[in-house]
Amino acid sequence: MDSNENISNEADSIDEQACRDVIVPSQWQGFDQVVLQPIDKRHYTQVLCESLLFGSIGFIALSLILILPRELDLLQLLAILTGAVLLLTLISYLRDRHAKSICYATCEHELLMQKGFWWVKRTSLPYSRLQHVSLSHGPLERHFSLSTLKCFSAGSGSAEIELPGIEQQTAEHLRQHLLAQAAQANPQSKIQSEELSDES
Repeated sequence: MDSNENISNEADSIDEQACRDVIVPSQWQGFDQVVLQPIDKRHYTQVLCESLLFGSIGFIALSLILILPRELDLLQLLAILTGAVLLLTLISYLRDRHAKSICYATCEHELLMQKGFWWVKRTSLPYSRLQHVSLSHGPLERHFSLSTLKCFSAGSGSAEIELPGIEQQTAEHLRQHLLAQAAQANPQSKIQSEELSDES
């Protein structure tokens, strides 16, 4: 009987302690209070080069498709090609704005990432959930000495955070830091690190 009373008293004291530890909304730390840093500016140039390259290929292909059959007159041809140029310009502008919206921060207990300029997406990945980290870079990224850092959480088949535009040495240092933080947060779990892979 005494043991039951002791257990009950301990449970009550734990409940009281939990009530005392509650943080009121005015003391919550907002995401906007965290200082985020932008990605490397060379990523903006990389995105511009990608837009110019694929836009030029698409424009040339469309021009050949329209010109070779000779079924359209000059005004129709110019109108379609002008519309295509405007569409490609808009896509390039939106990709540039999206690239410039990407920023991140390494906090004490989590990695934060923000992207998007119309629909802003903010992702927080606690180190306790970090399963493995990988680095990858395609041809243009190699040209600009950049890498993409991918963080996978436990039970997730796809990357929860995919952070492009990180300078290669900085990316490797950040990967090591994240793995060390994850190992501290999960001392009994096995944290995996994937080798650097090339992606086209």
